Amino acid sequence: MKIKTPFNFLAFIIIITFVSCDNLVVKKNPNAGKNDKLIAQADIPVEENKNLTISEVLSYDIAFSKLNEIIKSSEFAEKFEGKKSYTVFAPLNGAFSKLPKATLESLTKEENKESLSAILNCHIIPGTINEQDIIKAINEGGGSVKLRTLGGTRLIASRKRGKIYLIDKNGNAGRLMKTDIEATNGMIHTLETVMLPKK
Repeated sequence: MKIKTPFNFLAFIIIITFVSCDNLVVKKNPNAGKNDKLIAQADIPVEENKNLTISEVLSYDIAFSKLNEIIKSSEFAEKFEGKKSYTVFAPLNGAFSKLPKATLESLTKEENKESLSAILNCHIIPGTINEQDIIKAINEGGGSVKLRTLGGTRLIASRKRGKIYLIDKNGNAGRLMKTDIEATNGMIHTLETVMLPKK
């Protein structure tokens, strides 16, 4: 029986490695440009998102694709590019999937801009608030605190088993998933449920 030399074995490993790398390239996200850096579930590396605006962070990650589409059809696209700071409770794609399909499709229509703004306003707080700020306010509030959003709606923030939950005026509750995603003009916390204005 012919025994392979270490050199032949090494050559075999190198060939396999190149083939594997080619397969990885083929499986890359088909979107072009900066979408090459897209990573699901809003897990953007700290060194990257510190140099991005809120708008850019939301465009960066496919976990925000539905929210990003809605924002682009609103006045917030420009606001999130500016220097004024905001804290955004950003619903992930799964949060929008919980909404009735007809509701989701109608949000970007021209005639529903007012309703769209009202919904987006339920997720935005002026200034920068991190997770520890929210926890501190909850503790000082005896277990819950009301957060006033940009649109004047108040969300109730509370903690359960170490997780922060937000509740809107309709009783919809959503857990903050990934917190403290920094941007040059604010902070983003991902949310599993869409907050809605009072019916």
